[in-house]
Amino acid sequence: MTSSSIQVGASSQYQGIADDTLKDKDNGLWLSCFSKQTQGPWLQRFSWLRHLDRLAEQDQLIYPGGCQFSAFHQGWQHLLQGRQRVPACDQWNILDEIYRVWLSPDKGDHCEAELQGWTRYVEAIVDYHQPALQLQTLQDYDMMLDRLAGSCFQFLPGLHPDDRDIARYFGMVDQCYNNLRDLHEDACQGVCYFPTDLLQRFQVTLAEILDFTCFDNPGYYRLMEFWLRDYLPRLQSQALSLILSDRLPRTWQYLLAWFIHRYRRLERVMAACNYNFVQFSSIYWDVVQQDLWQYAGKHSHLLSRGLTQQYDSIRSLVLAGQCPFTAPSVLEDAGLCQPRTVG
Repeated sequence: MTSSSIQVGASSQYQGIADDTLKDKDNGLWLSCFSKQTQGPWLQRFSWLRHLDRLAEQDQLIYPGGCQFSAFHQGWQHLLQGRQRVPACDQWNILDEIYRVWLSPDKGDHCEAELQGWTRYVEAIVDYHQPALQLQTLQDYDMMLDRLAGSCFQFLPGLHPDDRDIARYFGMVDQCYNNLRDLHEDACQGVCYFPTDLLQRFQVTLAEILDFTCFDNPGYYRLMEFWLRDYLPRLQSQALSLILSDRLPRTWQYLLAWFIHRYRRLERVMAACNYNFVQFSSIYWDVVQQDLWQYAGKHSHLLSRGLTQQYDSIRSLVLAGQCPFTAPSVLEDAGLCQPRTVG
């Protein structure tokens, strides 16, 4: 089965899965400021991520008990262990691409760090893409963030070797925001990433999250306040060193600038919905579409200028000892993206 058929099948046959095309557009808008040549490695990595997610999701949700992901995983292990092209490369285009990018004889050892990040990510998918996943402690949640998104950020292109390890922490922040964004989608699939001990601490049950009765429980709002005002800032503080790096290429500067803009948008809409993630899910993607539509009419040099200003602003805030994640987005202040009133 080709990667395209798996991706289309997984996206169209399970109604609980949100529109991944819109998610991908939102994640990658900043890339439109760059040439096709610069975009290529990034889009390739993003396609690998989506492909792997779709494989695991298909086996879990669409064809429960399926073995597509396990077959891919076995092929990947053979490729990694042998460090040479294997028959599975003919079945899985993604394996053939990985071989050519990281493992072909002409690559040497300079790709090893990216390869290790990808390997960690694949093994994390094995462990965490399972039905009714429950994490027991915040430490367990931290580990999941690190192994999934932390690993992901380590195999994205263009990072200086000295920045690759600290990029993990920004990946953890990104995954935490994505979990917030997808609370309703995940609950519809029977998944809740809030650790069990945290639910118990605030006297919220897993069942209340999954059947949406948590909004009648005052403990749920205390839980969300803790998550956004205590736990999330701790993650954010660990990611600040990446923003201060003098080695970041323009691509990474724009990624950080746009992603922090996305986080501010997400928090703004969630707050307007009073932490009701069901209401949030019915509004948020319209806000995203409006955001992206506004940029579709902008010349790339205007978006580039806005992202440059945004990055310079967040870097200045960090140097001044302030948190860039809570400051207003420069993109909104510059009129490039007007915040929508949520009512």
